[in-house]
Amino acid sequence: MKTVHLIQHTHWDREWYFTENDSKIVLYYFMNDLIKHLEEDPSLGPFVLDGQTVVLEDYLQVAPERRDCLQKLIKQGRILIGPWYTQTDFLVVGAESITRNLLLGKVDCEQWGGYMPIGYVPDSFGQSAQLPMFLQEFGIKHAVVWRGWCEHDVASSEFIWKSQSGHSVATAVLPWGYGCAKWLPDNPEKASAVLPAILEKQARFAHSDQILLPNGNDQSPFEYAVPAMLEQLNKAQKEYYFVKSSFSAFFDALQANSTELPEFNGELLSPKYMRVHRGIFSTRMDIKLLNAKLEQFVSQQLEPLLSINWRLGLPYPQTAIDNIWRKAMQSHAHDSIGGCNSDRVNSMVKARLQDGLESANQLFDLNMKMLARGIEAKQDGKKIIIFNSLPHKRDAQVRITLYTPENDFCIKDDAGKPCRWQLIHEEKQDMSLIVQELANSTTTTWYRKCEVLLEVKELPSCGYQTFYLVEGENSGFEIQQNIQTENTLENEWLKLELHQGRLLLTDKRNQQQYPNILRLIDGGDEGDNYNYSPPEDDWLISSDGHLQQFNCVRASLMDSFILNWRIPVPQNAIARQTKQVNARLSATMQVSLPHDKAWLDVEITIDNTIEDHRIQVEIPTEIQQTFHFADQPFGLIQRENNPANMDIWQSENWVEAPTALYPMQSLVMQHDDKKGICIVTEGLREYEIPANQPNMIRITLLRSVGWLGQAELTWRPGRASGMVLPSPESQIQGLHHFHFAVLPIENGQSAQLWRDIEHWRLPAFGYLDSGWSQFKTNPHYIVFPDNYSLLTWDSELHFSTLKKAQNQESLILRGWNPSSETKTYTEPKSNTLIHQVTLSESICINTDKAAPCTPVSWLID
Repeated sequence: MKTVHLIQHTHWDREWYFTENDSKIVLYYFMNDLIKHLEEDPSLGPFVLDGQTVVLEDYLQVAPERRDCLQKLIKQGRILIGPWYTQTDFLVVGAESITRNLLLGKVDCEQWGGYMPIGYVPDSFGQSAQLPMFLQEFGIKHAVVWRGWCEHDVASSEFIWKSQSGHSVATAVLPWGYGCAKWLPDNPEKASAVLPAILEKQARFAHSDQILLPNGNDQSPFEYAVPAMLEQLNKAQKEYYFVKSSFSAFFDALQANSTELPEFNGELLSPKYMRVHRGIFSTRMDIKLLNAKLEQFVSQQLEPLLSINWRLGLPYPQTAIDNIWRKAMQSHAHDSIGGCNSDRVNSMVKARLQDGLESANQLFDLNMKMLARGIEAKQDGKKIIIFNSLPHKRDAQVRITLYTPENDFCIKDDAGKPCRWQLIHEEKQDMSLIVQELANSTTTTWYRKCEVLLEVKELPSCGYQTFYLVEGENSGFEIQQNIQTENTLENEWLKLELHQGRLLLTDKRNQQQYPNILRLIDGGDEGDNYNYSPPEDDWLISSDGHLQQFNCVRASLMDSFILNWRIPVPQNAIARQTKQVNARLSATMQVSLPHDKAWLDVEITIDNTIEDHRIQVEIPTEIQQTFHFADQPFGLIQRENNPANMDIWQSENWVEAPTALYPMQSLVMQHDDKKGICIVTEGLREYEIPANQPNMIRITLLRSVGWLGQAELTWRPGRASGMVLPSPESQIQGLHHFHFAVLPIENGQSAQLWRDIEHWRLPAFGYLDSGWSQFKTNPHYIVFPDNYSLLTWDSELHFSTLKKAQNQESLILRGWNPSSETKTYTEPKSNTLIHQVTLSESICINTDKAAPCTPVSWLID
């Protein structure tokens, strides 16, 4: 006899084709009904509240008077909550976001009275190979997931899932989803007519006679009569024994009643039985870029700054930071960050991220101002604070915005020595728009707004250095900035040439050439917000032959090509079908070669005035291999260039094609021991290996579509996903800016390559203390040193964050192993006590080795 574990639950999308405002009103009635039935019938429960505490937060906004009765049911274990704050995506959002999601979810659960110790992920569009690591770092030993699994990955729906780091969790897949047993009849006779087919499917891949039966659906009311109905079925038949259960009880029974579970390593992206929606990685790129900017700014600039200031005597605004993270994570659910929503919802997702960035920027400005005002100047001039978050010393070229009324200025270090700098961009600035004291002036105060690239040496680790802007004095060095028509950029390591509108990159270290690099490709997209869908006969149009203007800029710290294209393209899908060229795609690319680095820095601006298309940039790798590497949260993953299952998906009737359209955090590379290419991006999350070009990587810049969902797509046959709802704002018309680097590889995944990647990904940053500010504050009278280093951790691990511990008066320093090899490290050097901790900030055993895809966290007292 098979034991069937009834799991009563709801899946609560906070937004989708409806808004969070709609959701909160529905939640009011849903929760009131749930509480009523649980209070009236003590035999009912447990009920799974979708594994996310934000549902409780939302409910209390509309029914604060129900807190006590809700908390009582949670403490009794009749409503199961957590462990997440929100049901986050795992392939698009960053590693720190996932960590904070569990961290804040745990904080909430402790206040409510306990949490469900299950990594419950019922609807993420594919599963990261890192999920076992995240869960084990929080002491969670079991996972329940949907989407991304099929028997080609692992034969049974229950297995031991291992990450590269060595962490593992017992995992159960819901092979037919969380709604497979929704809306069951109350009548036993009617239920006995529908249940056999459901149970047969649920048991098809089961490892044992223990079967999960999830009973619930999206915003679906509590089916309180189902347990009594199943009790009657227990008396009427002997094939199945139904029990009211929980996921924890299911895993206990699985362990007690089954043989050893099979093991699986890797990510789950197979769309055989359930759609994983290839395409969400590049839907609404404006939202993706904004989210990535917020994540990195908070975790790698703002929090380190606040940590330094806190140690120097200023307050740490913990709740304000938590609120920024919560606001961001409310935009991280699979639909929300995926962009597969109505236009109204996408505008709300974007607004939350903008709200978070506004708060973060204000915290940054005020804390930089307080830091600068406490530093006693050693030189004449206005103080410039240059900050290095990384826990090792570094040389850097720092972009900083200066405001000055003078034609000449000099930037000096603390010894009075002039520093070299390069003017990147200049425009006039009405200072009354940014300075409170001038807001009511009767005259306009015009300053030069100069974005400069400042060369600095030996920046302190996890600290800052003070420089000085001396106005009215010449730069102190010969400024080289002129525009020429030369067609070559060259430094010690690389040479970039322009021939007939095409770029050729040569790696001088091994003489490897990369022809036609950075070619723009525009193609059709007949898909929706969920999936990219190529036209049956796509018409790909490249930037070749359409260069309108070209300049070569020679300057102090880096040289650049500036290329302007106007590419003749179809205006929309109808024009593309008929091969009609009736529009122009305007694109500007600035390719810069630093004098001191072996990389190309690439900035592309697209004026998107056309529809139903996708724009990618091509980078040849010249590598003849069947695999490549991309980064994932806290690690690296190896993937196939051409997925083998593409040969069988149609014959096996997969619901979606398993194409080589992949997510990344910020990096993709293909190499052998002597050559190759690494691309590192600022917020771009999608790349593709073209089916007939395994030695080519295409980075998706944007895609434009006009529908939330459509039916019968080329790579997703059948019904529409979501709703067949117009989504014209997903055409994302207007200007879009993209930034990435190309790093040629000449010695495999060397330590130097990884150091260059980290330095490009996390530049040093600065602040000018002009003496003016938007908001006035009283002085704090604390004196700070002009140069400061909190700690040093000079390891091969990459920096993730420096922040205040969640529940202690200590700091957390976190790094991670980005490579495919185990790395040895020592503990940070600091004048305080240091303990190694987990992501949950619990003390753990110190080690001196980090396996691939492993984070290492330190508690610094």
